[in-house]
Amino acid sequence: MGSAAEALAANRPLPLLLAFSLLAACLWCAWLLDTGFVLGTSAFWQNPHGIVGKGWADMPQALAGYVFFQHDTWHIPLFQVAKLGTPEGTNIIFTDSIPWLALAGRVLFQVTGLPANLFGLWTVGCFAASAMTMTALAAALGQRNLAAAAMATTAGLCMPALLARWGHTSLMAQFEVPLALVFYIRNHRSARPWQMFVLASGLSVLALWTHAYIFAMVVSIVLATLAQAVTTRSLRGDKAAAIAGGLLIILGGMIDLSGYLNARGALGTGAAGPFYSMNLLSPFFPQRSGLLAPFRDTLVDGTAGQYEGFSYLGGGILLLLFATAQHQIRTLRHGFTRQPWLFALLAGCTVFALSNNIYLGTALIIHVPLPLWVRNIASIFRSDGRFFWPVMYLLTGLGITAAIPVYGRGGVLLLIAAALLQWVDATPLRQAFANHTRTPEPPHIDLAAWRAAIQRHDSVRILPQYFCLKPLHWNSEVAVELQLLAAIADRPINSVYASRFQADCAAEQRIDATPRAGERQLTVVLDEFAGFEEMRAFAQTHGTCQPGPGIVVCSDIPREAPTLAALAETDRVPVPDKE
Repeated sequence: MGSAAEALAANRPLPLLLAFSLLAACLWCAWLLDTGFVLGTSAFWQNPHGIVGKGWADMPQALAGYVFFQHDTWHIPLFQVAKLGTPEGTNIIFTDSIPWLALAGRVLFQVTGLPANLFGLWTVGCFAASAMTMTALAAALGQRNLAAAAMATTAGLCMPALLARWGHTSLMAQFEVPLALVFYIRNHRSARPWQMFVLASGLSVLALWTHAYIFAMVVSIVLATLAQAVTTRSLRGDKAAAIAGGLLIILGGMIDLSGYLNARGALGTGAAGPFYSMNLLSPFFPQRSGLLAPFRDTLVDGTAGQYEGFSYLGGGILLLLFATAQHQIRTLRHGFTRQPWLFALLAGCTVFALSNNIYLGTALIIHVPLPLWVRNIASIFRSDGRFFWPVMYLLTGLGITAAIPVYGRGGVLLLIAAALLQWVDATPLRQAFANHTRTPEPPHIDLAAWRAAIQRHDSVRILPQYFCLKPLHWNSEVAVELQLLAAIADRPINSVYASRFQADCAAEQRIDATPRAGERQLTVVLDEFAGFEEMRAFAQTHGTCQPGPGIVVCSDIPREAPTLAALAETDRVPVPDKE
């Protein structure tokens, strides 16, 4: 065992360790996922749903924006599409459609003429990148050996906060956070301004076209790197200012090109309270755990929205942190004095994630009153609980890299034990993730029939549109299902589910719902529309409309309306929370 431990603890070239992590991640994905899911062709993608709390609409939202963009033409703002949310159109940045992925999908479509759903490959890529960046983080912190790489790979693949995010496809790119931490470790003492500028720009643009939350975390770490380099006098102040100025110009241009500021609503959500914050117990208390059966379905939540702050580290990481506690305390003490900018950033992320109302389990233990203007600014990032991710990943890296320095060859056994614990602890979330990718969500309408009908029309109109419907009800889910079908058929639709969106619902209820001859428009009137009863009466005397259970379908194409209305589901129950 001694020679094996020495081999596992021996220093190895970083490319070898990264290749090991990549191979392990690919094997893990091949074992866990179906080929049809990865290629984007399985039945799952007809009505995709994830496991993240109350996120039932997020995957079809992202896929719809992606598909509309794939068929659109090139123009500025780059990510604006005309057919989603007509007549104004929508920027797919606000449908979380992952701009980088959407660009790849459009180029592939224009080159081959074949529409391709790349979300399955994106998912595999995120897991592979998570394993590799955790290995790179461990190496940057000083442990370039197979034992640390194996644990880092396991942590990257079995991070509970990553698996629990399934449903928010853009936020599966959490690997960009440890990648930013690697940038900090390797550059906070750098005297090469040009290299820092190139790396900082590439990392920031990568995050910008992934998701706004990840972008905010990554850019904050980049700026902390510059500030730390100036503090240690390895980088002159004027050079750091030039790098920051260059970043501002590049990112400002990219933001303008992308259309980030062209939301159809306020960027902030108002002075929202800490509903989506992180619970103080969340990183440490076993949740959705495979180690302790009573906690298999447990989620620490004091607000009913703290699933957004779910940041449980997992049993393996907690074992490493506990076993190396004295070492970690010394690291933190030295960090406060030697790395003040990074630790100030991490402290700020933790405070922001906890919010001004701090919950310990279900108990509110601290309330800090904040001025209205502060809450308005903070509301730009509604789900503040996510901002613990930089701390979560750094703690994971510190736990992995302390084992061998503290225990020598015994640290190899500790890392092996931790990897097994992490793997077992993540079993419920891993199984939930895999099961959801294999089990299509039952739709409320006949998807094939409605898709064929939409293709025979020139446009789709839903009254009221999504944002004027009650959330988590039959009507709202039908609106999202029709949004995806319209995207697949490449037909304009007035309704859109997107973030940073506002609609004039009073005006929406006054719209004339009666169909206009010759427009080849498919109109779906739901029972939350103010004129629903009038439309039901209209349908009794006009063959262009047909009532169904809670729905009136109108079309100027003969026999379309009666067929589709008959296909509407009769079991009109509220849509449950989909955890």
